[in-house]
Amino acid sequence: MRRSPDGGRSFPRCSRSGHRYEVEIKPGLPNRPATVPTADAETAKSRLLVLDLDASRVPPEDAADRPAYIARAATRIVELIEECGGRCLVDVSPSGGRHVYVLWAQPIRFFELTNLVRAFAARFPVVDSSPMESLHGQIRGPGSPHKSLGGRLTGFMTLTCSVDEAEAICARPCGSAVWDALLVELAAELDAVSGAPSGSEARHPDAPDAAPGIELDLDGRPYRLRLGGRGALRADLEHTARTGNWDAARYRSSSEARQAILTSAAARGWRLQHVRERLTRDWTAIAAWWRDDALLDAEWAKAVAFTTEPDLPPPPSVPPKAGFPVQRRNTSASNPTRGERAAGVSRAASRPSPDGKTQQATDLYDVRRGGAGNPWAIEVRPAPWTLTTYQQIRTWQNAMRIVERLLELEWGNRALTYRAILRAVGAAAQMSGRTEIEFGTRQLAYMAAVDHTTVSRALHDLCGGPYALIDHVRDAQGVRADLYQLVIPDSILSQATGRTWRPGRIEAIHPAFRPLTRGAAFAYEALTNHEIAAPDLAAAALLPRSTAYQALAELAAYGLAERGPDGGWRRGTADLDQIATWNKGRADAETQLAGHRTDRAEWHAFLGITAQDATEAHGPCADRHRLAPAPRSLVPPPRLRPITERDLARPPDVEALLDEIHSARAPTTRPQIPDDVRAEIRAAHISLAADERTAAEQAEYENELNHLHLTNDTVTGQLADVNGTKTPKEATQTVGESGSLDRHSVPEGAAPERP
Repeated sequence: MRRSPDGGRSFPRCSRSGHRYEVEIKPGLPNRPATVPTADAETAKSRLLVLDLDASRVPPEDAADRPAYIARAATRIVELIEECGGRCLVDVSPSGGRHVYVLWAQPIRFFELTNLVRAFAARFPVVDSSPMESLHGQIRGPGSPHKSLGGRLTGFMTLTCSVDEAEAICARPCGSAVWDALLVELAAELDAVSGAPSGSEARHPDAPDAAPGIELDLDGRPYRLRLGGRGALRADLEHTARTGNWDAARYRSSSEARQAILTSAAARGWRLQHVRERLTRDWTAIAAWWRDDALLDAEWAKAVAFTTEPDLPPPPSVPPKAGFPVQRRNTSASNPTRGERAAGVSRAASRPSPDGKTQQATDLYDVRRGGAGNPWAIEVRPAPWTLTTYQQIRTWQNAMRIVERLLELEWGNRALTYRAILRAVGAAAQMSGRTEIEFGTRQLAYMAAVDHTTVSRALHDLCGGPYALIDHVRDAQGVRADLYQLVIPDSILSQATGRTWRPGRIEAIHPAFRPLTRGAAFAYEALTNHEIAAPDLAAAALLPRSTAYQALAELAAYGLAERGPDGGWRRGTADLDQIATWNKGRADAETQLAGHRTDRAEWHAFLGITAQDATEAHGPCADRHRLAPAPRSLVPPPRLRPITERDLARPPDVEALLDEIHSARAPTTRPQIPDDVRAEIRAAHISLAADERTAAEQAEYENELNHLHLTNDTVTGQLADVNGTKTPKEATQTVGESGSLDRHSVPEGAAPERP
């Protein structure tokens, strides 16, 4: 807190001599006027929204009793916040002014809080927005002395409730639902203060541009914007709504009377939920005029449409086509206007069916979680979309950035890893042109520059909780990876659809950032050609301030970030692909990809789709496992349809073939032989050894064989001398054909032939 040195006229941080007036808050009350900051200047966020009701802003006609006017305005503000489901604190100053404090469960960007405070000031002119206009704004808190005049205090800032009630309100800060409701309630003022309706965070994507002043509430029901909020119903129609008696001269039936009531309410800025509330309290006499909610919804839409400009052209009835790949389609040229979406054009995104035809899917973003997998017991309702596939992915990207800020503290050290994996998922959806992705964990790990085991754990975490961005639809089957679907939590649906789509592709982590810190990738993502200060860059990139400074230093060293003429930071002119080659980031990515290919080859070999070479070469990782041609029995036929479960089933003979392949790949592994078979083999070896010749027998056999060759030559010569007609060759053939020589034909003195 800052203690004032001059009795409450100013609240400087320190004096010129260096004396600090800014000290830590203490349990006791300060002895001089003190203020507290309204924002965190380092993160550009705040969990406090304060409305300063200044007595000097009271209109001149009510200047006679300024405190009473301020009290009435504070009461209306508190009622508005409570109607949106919120809780707030109020304190009163001795001068009659009041402060309204709203605490938030999660930090909110300060410029969004500033716009909301300006919207409050547009509806309630007594609100001074100056404490919320600057990151260094200050406000007197409850219990602070008001002013000091002549050495005496004029009073204190006093709570309008007890301390126990104030502590209970602080213990239960407002959530995102209250924020969404306030944006819808103050949508007209937000459009007025922002100057550009399309840039307002409160604008619903289905709000038609063709009908000025028409918005959709959180339930998707149209209503007419009105500065100052909803007004009172016409007196005669209010009487009819309370009593059920209508003017028969003006309305011929109850149908006309009830339509007049709805049209009057729509023209005065009412929403359908306001009508439903009155039907349960003051308008019970006419509650039976609508037989069901569907009829009330239809007649309310007619009433809102009746209040629009009659000379505007009707919206087109045929929406643009969807389902073409982004590489062959100009997505920016066919964005449906808000008028098209609000005109009731319901076109579900198309998805291919197994038979090749196109079927309409009205539940693309249904979160199918329940039972034990849904510990929060969230009620999930169907949310059919009227956007094209790539527009749905853009809206999911907005939801991703919202969830990143909501779960920043819960994720802790895992935040940067989860953010990288989410971007890889979004990039995969854009690459496939579908809201369902069937990328393996290794491919996502390669895109996010993390390990595939980290991706597996992260996908499991990102599928659960109230802010789940993906849904696990189908388990992996054979060569098919797990199927995930992009989803948007209902709690942030209005915020995600209310923001403009970011241009360009959803980029995963580029290889150039692998050798750098992970924060450098997100800092580079937040940088543009326009200069931005380092603290603002840290807030935009959702990084701690120290991490942002370190990331800027790394980016500047590679020429990816540079200082501008005004001292801010902007993107450098260096090329990411060249940087990836210089800093070895691409080599690291290729090494990881080669390892993934090896794992995939082993998995395919296990499934029997391919076989690996039995002789493995020792070399780089990419050559360590070379694929050999698959056996003919394992080669699948050409396919004209998707792979089914029946195709993945292996025939029985393939199992035996795989056993042979595995045994050939591991020749050092010997099979286990039973003992009885081993005994038979040993006996056979002994018998074979017994039949073999000894060394002496072998020498005797060779001598006799040589002697026989000499005898044959002698006999052949004698036959040639006797006959005189046969050549030595023919004589030899004759001897060979007979197979033996007659014992009596052997010359005298020659040894007989051994049989």
